[in-house]
Amino acid sequence: MDEGSQTVGDAIDEIPLGRFHRRLFLITGVLWAAMAVSVLGISFVLPTLIARWNLSGFAAGVLGSASLAGMMVGNTAGGWYADRAGRKRTLVVTVTVFPLFTALTALAVGLYSAVVLRFLTGVGLGGALVAGATYLAEYFPTENRGRYVTYLEAFFSVGSLVTVAAAWLVLRRLATDGTVWNVAAWRLYFAAGGIPILLALAIYWYLPASPYFLASKGRTEAATERLASVARENDAAAPSVGGSLSVGRSDEAGLRRLFDVDLRGTTLLMAGLWFGVNLAYYGIFTWLPSTVQAAGYVDSLYRYLFVVAVFQLLGQVSAAYLIEVIGRKWTVGSYMLLGGAATYLFASAIPDGTTGTGDQTLFTVGLFAMGFALFGAWAVLYAYTAEIFPTEVRSSGLGFAGTVGKVAATAGPVLFGTLVQFGYLAALAPVTVVLVVAGLVLLAVGRETKDRTLI
Repeated sequence: MDEGSQTVGDAIDEIPLGRFHRRLFLITGVLWAAMAVSVLGISFVLPTLIARWNLSGFAAGVLGSASLAGMMVGNTAGGWYADRAGRKRTLVVTVTVFPLFTALTALAVGLYSAVVLRFLTGVGLGGALVAGATYLAEYFPTENRGRYVTYLEAFFSVGSLVTVAAAWLVLRRLATDGTVWNVAAWRLYFAAGGIPILLALAIYWYLPASPYFLASKGRTEAATERLASVARENDAAAPSVGGSLSVGRSDEAGLRRLFDVDLRGTTLLMAGLWFGVNLAYYGIFTWLPSTVQAAGYVDSLYRYLFVVAVFQLLGQVSAAYLIEVIGRKWTVGSYMLLGGAATYLFASAIPDGTTGTGDQTLFTVGLFAMGFALFGAWAVLYAYTAEIFPTEVRSSGLGFAGTVGKVAATAGPVLFGTLVQFGYLAALAPVTVVLVVAGLVLLAVGRETKDRTLI
């Protein structure tokens, strides 16, 4: 840091929460809900496409994972682009891409076209997730940052509730012989996914560039003006910036920086955590509607999955509280251990003719606890990852960890679809092991970022 300079983080901490932060949180929150609808929609359409296109379990797994494979590309490319062209610009581009290709999936004529369109949807989703989490973290003060980034993930659960409701309305309630207004219901379901493209306009018009990014590129006057404009909107005094603004080693940006000696351990740990959570979530929840139906415990699938989504939301809200009480490390680690135990209960209770006990109580408790824990861990993981990397590679670090996670997310549905023939416990045993090991490693060697200003 140059003599007479001040960190952007110190200046951000001088600005109290106000109108700007509420607008920023609302726009990014709606974006998160929209991404949830785009990601999860395939789970409800997949049974229809399996029957219509005569898909094997492997082919259905590939289709279910196609957007996740795209997110691998989007995480890495979006993180790289956000660290070079800016968080806002990356958001505008990616929030245009994923709704567009979600809607175009309605035109798919078979497995191959659907896989390509879902892959391109995922590219936009991956970039938007990385840029959005980084952008939000960089505008909130230290004492509120972790909680609000975690609350952001709660909107994903809101999107899950919307997805269940939309699937019930379009695919079940309005559909007659699989059509709505003489259009295949699943096509209409995907077409509606194009509506969030309007968010790209909201981001372009109503959100400014990140002061961290501007300062990292040497545009300190622009960064100072952004901070002053935020303070004015919040009816607060402008930060007392004495000299230039700094953000640390802004001359060392690049993916290779993630593997320098001082960051290598952090990069590998974060990648491992993202791998575990993604393997668990996508391996289980992509197939969840089919799994719940196969278990035969419930009469109303949509009502049951709605309750599951409520427990996911409760997990995120509880994590948002704990993140500022016991810290990021202990919250993520504890929730991952709980998720591993709950996954075992859930899998062992499904009657499958092999190891399943057929215990409905264990099935329900395991599923609810699993959703609670996985979503709680994942919500905090966004905040933890954004905080643990320095500004020059914050988006790249989040993007790399997310990419490794999406490798697991892509493999998860295929792995489950392949192993389930040997029983649900066999299919989900890898998930249990990965969650428990990752949680223990984090608790043993992880670094806490609670109450630390971004660098």
